[in-house]
Amino acid sequence: MENKEKPCSCCPSDNLVIACSGAADVGYLSDQVARRLSRNKVKKMSCLALIASCSDEKINEFKQNNFLVIDGCSEDCAKVIMKQKGISDYNYLRITDLGYEKGKTPTDQKTVKAIYEKAELLT
Repeated sequence: MENKEKPCSCCPSDNLVIACSGAADVGYLSDQVARRLSRNKVKKMSCLALIASCSDEKINEFKQNNFLVIDGCSEDCAKVIMKQKGISDYNYLRITDLGYEKGKTPTDQKTVKAIYEKAELLT
């Protein structure tokens, strides 16, 4: 049986959203907002881990895209990875800058919707 790899669904497209998707409540929210943007076809969600592990050749493909990068907190995990990979041209949203507090923010749909509305303006 031949193993044919399917293209990764998080590979570069024209209009991407990257989220920290961290373990904290604000990381979870960044992930949920990115997924909603992708479901609503506002942006296509790509994987931060993929960017972190990409070859220089693949990173050059990524650099051609219009990005929205979402971090949950001031650790700025996504922003740091983007910088390490030489990607500097993107719109940026940090959830804690919107007044949400790490470790104290509800992860309900009301909160996701409120953050989504802010993120959608940055696309």
